[in-house]
Amino acid sequence: EIATGVMMLVVALPLFLLAVRSIEKTPPTDEEFALLKPYLVPGLMFLATIGLTVALIFNVTDYARTKELDYAGTIEWLLSILSLTFGILWVSKWKPVHPREVWEWIKANKVEFGLAATVMLVGLIVRMVYLTDHPYPWSGDEASVGLDAVRIMNGSITNLFDTSWSGQPNASFLPTAFTMLIFGKTMFAVKMVSVLTGTLSILALYFLAREWFGVEIALISSAFLVAYPFHLQFSRIGVDNIFDSLMAPLVIWLIFRAARLKSLPVYLLAGIASGLTIYTYVGTRLVVAMGVGTIVYFAIRQKNYIKTNLPQLGSYLAGLFVTAAPMATFFIKRPELFMTRLGQEGIFLNGWLASQVEQTGQSATQVLLDQFSKTTLVFFAQNAGSNFLNFDRPYLTTLGAVFFLIGLAAAFRYFFEERYFILQMWFWSVMTLGGFLTLSPPANTRLLMTIPVTGLFIALGAMQISKVLLNLKFKRTWVYGLNFLLILALSYQNLSFYFGSYWQGRFFHD
Repeated sequence: EIATGVMMLVVALPLFLLAVRSIEKTPPTDEEFALLKPYLVPGLMFLATIGLTVALIFNVTDYARTKELDYAGTIEWLLSILSLTFGILWVSKWKPVHPREVWEWIKANKVEFGLAATVMLVGLIVRMVYLTDHPYPWSGDEASVGLDAVRIMNGSITNLFDTSWSGQPNASFLPTAFTMLIFGKTMFAVKMVSVLTGTLSILALYFLAREWFGVEIALISSAFLVAYPFHLQFSRIGVDNIFDSLMAPLVIWLIFRAARLKSLPVYLLAGIASGLTIYTYVGTRLVVAMGVGTIVYFAIRQKNYIKTNLPQLGSYLAGLFVTAAPMATFFIKRPELFMTRLGQEGIFLNGWLASQVEQTGQSATQVLLDQFSKTTLVFFAQNAGSNFLNFDRPYLTTLGAVFFLIGLAAAFRYFFEERYFILQMWFWSVMTLGGFLTLSPPANTRLLMTIPVTGLFIALGAMQISKVLLNLKFKRTWVYGLNFLLILALSYQNLSFYFGSYWQGRFFHD
């Protein structure tokens, strides 16, 4: 540490003296200073970001960890993100939205706001009711999350850029530590993180669906998630898998919104959100690839996209890099920890596929087709057993499956349109990398990222039926009423299962 500091001083001091001497010889004119003045503050912020990020990377590569280094690293990380954010906001001349403007928007869109707020409130309530009684018993994974949160609280864990239980970054246990500060060291506090994350994922889906398809599909898709048993279950279990259902729609929504507005701050926010995924559940890291892939798709489809959006793309990449840098550095240093779950579960990496071919005498293609069928049929024709569910039914009811398949077909029909293409890539990348290319499909814990897509497919299916009815001269109010009845019927089926037969039958118990 001392040697590094001395080296930096040895380099910096003569450069500083040369700069001072140069300025003394030829001081800047008033005109030159006026030109430089607007860039002075953001320039200093960006230099601070670079300096803090470099210092942080050096910090996390130090093997002899101390609490002082760990705390310094956390402060450096937060300050680097803040300084980058301040610099981008300054350059873009960003101004916060006045509360009066928000109020005016709410008054102008009272029906939409009321319905969306109702969906969110009901979503929160059904995730909180009987929280510590169902599902029961509490799992060992929940206990492990709670114990690591306690270790953060008592100072046993101070390095956020390291991993602990199940190879998860220590930072992933911070939300649980915060809820424990509020609700005490209880299982309720552990589960509340998932409750809030699950509720926020409903809001993130609403924003994405509204950005892509408008208010009607946003309301139908988000309202479906409220009572979807697959989502409900993981919104009530204190494990980090639920972050998949939040971060995927959040990042994609931010990228599409940023591209539409050409906004530096929104691109930055999308980059920061993308970078944060490396600190959560291992499956959530796929969101980074989805975000970067979406931008690459824009570059391919839209003429001169890169040329006309260079500052915006720089903002996105800077946010991604600065946010992910310390954890990425740790994983580069310890690649075996980054690959822990992938190596254990991936059928190519752990040798399972070759072993299965040898044991069964089937071809690799036959084995993969069997894996694929098990992964897909769980939505409508196969029980969603084990892996935190143990349902005696598929993810979807018959009614839900019908609209899901109609929506899936509609998405294929418009496959090469940007929003449908990204939607399909999202769904099938999860089905592939978290589904049939892993052990024991369908692995419910690895398919949570399909949850928002499922809601969108069902909403798209409902809208296809709505178009047919409107072409048959049905009144629009009747069509709206039928969509409302559809959501009520699906919610009744799902809630009566989840809080009825599933709970009473104690299917979650082992």
